[in-house]
Formats: sequence, C-alpha cells, structure tokens
Amino acid sequence: MANHATLCIALVVLVACVVSYSPAEVHASIPSLCQRASVSSTYPTQVAPNQQIQVTTIVSGSCTSDGEDYFSVRIDLVDNASGSILSANSAKIGYNATSFNVTVRNSATTPATDETWALQIDAYLIQAGGVSGQNLLNSTTTIIQVDGAPLPEFSTTAPILLAFVFGISVIALRRKRRESINSGY
Repeated sequence: MANHATLCIALVVLVACVVSYSPAEVHASIPSLCQRASVSSTYPTQVAPNQQIQVTTIVSGSCTSDGEDYFSVRIDLVDNASGSILSANSAKIGYNATSFNVTVRNSATTPATDETWALQIDAYLIQAGGVSGQNLLNSTTTIIQVDGAPLPEFSTTAPILLAFVFGISVIALRRKRRESINSGY
C-alpha cells in the first residue's frame, strides 16, 4: 500500500511538472529583439488557375542594433494545405536596424484547380552573427480565390436599372390613377 501511495505522489508531481511547462514561457524569456515591427502585404484576391502572382510585403521597424550584426528580412509564401514553401525572398537592412523600412517581393504560381486558396505569408527578421538568429515577426494567412471564371463585380448599371424600373413603375401608377380619376372611379 505504501508503494502505491508513493507511486501516486510521484505521478502527481510528474504531471504537475509537465503541466506547468509551457513553450510560451520559454519564448517569453527570450528578450524581444524589436521594439516595433510592422508587416503589411498586398496581393491579388482573385486569380486564374496556374497564374503567376506577386505578393509585395513591406516590413518596417525599430530593433536593438549595436552596428556589429547584419540584419535582413525574409518573406516566405507557404501553401497552407501542403505546408510547402512556394517562395522565399529577402531584403537587406544592413548593420543598423534601429529604424528600417524594406520591401520584399515574392512570386508564386496559383493552384491548377478552381479553389479557395489559403496562402500563408511569414515574415522573419534575421540577425547574422547575433545570438537570436532568426525571429518570426509575423505570420498571416490570406485567402485568394482561384477561379477560371471571374466573379461578378459591382456594376454601376444595377442602380441605374433599379432607378429605371422604379421610374417606369411610378409613371405607370400615375397614368393608371389619372385614368381612374378621368373615368370617374
């Protein structure tokens, strides 16, 4: 019975240790390299199958920099369904990353079939020679409609058509009303 109680206590302590460990705590202890970072991307929202597209990403920020380490930004385009990297491109920041603004252009080919395509855009800050190495600044999943037939776009003819139909209806009702007044009903 004593062995059973000892085993239970050991198991509870082991579970408590495992539950208290969290990867987020490990990452939180690593000091942040950048005090400010902004990532924005532009990309088409509707494309044809097998079409080459361009994704332009602008990364700006302010990072701790002593002038000894070389900094750059890398952007990866990742197909969410397969997890494969479709494109990786980088831009130089240089030895001074205290204030930077860089543009990175990536190209990728859309899927061959009509689908709603989830494309992940990962932005990394790379510190060559530093202890931190590579830091993920931002990861965004975008949705691009791959469709051989274009989606209907908002057209200015729809409101004009509605106004025309409404106008004709009003004229017809007025004419009918006049006829009923003239006929005595």
